[in-house]
Amino acid sequence: MSVTIKEIARSLGLAPSSVSRALSGSSEVSESTRQRVLEVARELNYSPNLMAQSLVGSAQNLIGCLILEFANPFFVPMIRAIEDLAEQRDHIIFLSESRRQLGVEKRVIERFRRIQVAGIIVMPVLGNLSHLRMLEDEGTPIVVVGRDVPGLSFVNVNNKKSGYLVGQYLLRQGHRRIGFIYSSELQNMPERSRLAGLHKALDEAGVELKHLYTVSNNRLEGGEQAGEQWLSQSSRPTAVFGANDLLAMGFIHRISKAGVSVPDEVAVVGHDDIPFANLFSVPLTTIALPKREIGRVAMQILLDCLDKDAGSRTPQQVVLEPELIVRRSCGG
Repeated sequence: MSVTIKEIARSLGLAPSSVSRALSGSSEVSESTRQRVLEVARELNYSPNLMAQSLVGSAQNLIGCLILEFANPFFVPMIRAIEDLAEQRDHIIFLSESRRQLGVEKRVIERFRRIQVAGIIVMPVLGNLSHLRMLEDEGTPIVVVGRDVPGLSFVNVNNKKSGYLVGQYLLRQGHRRIGFIYSSELQNMPERSRLAGLHKALDEAGVELKHLYTVSNNRLEGGEQAGEQWLSQSSRPTAVFGANDLLAMGFIHRISKAGVSVPDEVAVVGHDDIPFANLFSVPLTTIALPKREIGRVAMQILLDCLDKDAGSRTPQQVVLEPELIVRRSCGG
């Protein structure tokens, strides 16, 4: 396996950016440091990464960014914020998607490793994060988005509070039969947290959550599946909370085709406030997340890490707050 800039940096106790400057002949590095770097590089049989050099002239400019899927509009404002901050600091974003598959995620992370990206922002799929921890141990800074991960830097949203806000709101509106739509396609930790928050609000009011709609995916088709389930019931919930906006929109689309009126016959709430949620056929009540701020904070944490050597970095962990936006799908 080829030696990386991170490994040279770790052996010398330097920041990867300092090693990269020394190898590229930058005048920002002292002659004594340059000689130390070149000596260790020769000892370890280091060979430059030509792809990274062709992109910017140095691997220190390339940032890997891995999101769950390109098709979901939720990620657009977040990526724009990452790009904006990266451009200010003369970095290039290498954007990829995992398609919500752990195998794809691992392959993309390994590709980032081979081309020696300076750092990675990742929205992981599920479960074991050993492949991310390995890179962090090698000196590549990682920022996780959407999960609380002990020992790693992360930016997340208080998803339990999201569910709690929705539960409280629907109870204030007089609803007692409430349903929740969620996907079974993966171990979706944010969805589980939102469900836990909804349970908490209902439990405090002595209301039981009896209607859980498990669907095959968390896109529009999943919401339509939930709509089919709802239509088949004799005792239907008067309010339904979709774990994301696409599920809520798919639900509304299916039941509307059957002649059901939203919100007159059922109130619907989504989550994420994706760009066209307010322009939907029935403007969607939803939980708004600070998507641009998520991207900005994640990129700022990564840039802070890149300014330090690996030994002096400490995980930065940020949890942002959600906001309930009331629109016509709940009668607002």
